[in-house]
Amino acid sequence: MRRIFSIGPAILVLAGLSSAPLSETSQADEVGNQEKAASVWMKKKLDYSQEILAGIAIADFDRVAAAAANIKTLNKIEAFVRGRNPAYNEQLKAFQDSNEEILRQAAAKNVDGAAAALSQMTTSCIRCHKVLRDQPAK
Repeated sequence: MRRIFSIGPAILVLAGLSSAPLSETSQADEVGNQEKAASVWMKKKLDYSQEILAGIAIADFDRVAAAAANIKTLNKIEAFVRGRNPAYNEQLKAFQDSNEEILRQAAAKNVDGAAAALSQMTTSCIRCHKVLRDQPAK
């Protein structure tokens, strides 16, 4: 139930993004809405990533797994919206793979493995943000 409430804001933003056809003047609004949605997703992912780090630090694998599961759910929503960008999709795949590895390492109760996977996930975050920053403005 907690996972449903934690992605609620992203779902509401997503619903708002697809509610009306775009006119010339509303295209700027659409870009602004997408940036707001990205901001919501990024904030939640950062929160969950911090939970993963905290869980690894104290070897609380249930906490690690719960946060990684929340990231996995959130990624599905975000991928649906941004999935048309091939460079983004490449980074998303790396992010998802490292998140899956975090889940595997949490199940194995392997602190070092989970820490290594979190490091890979952090690198994929940095690369993805670079891809998004380097995109030409619409």
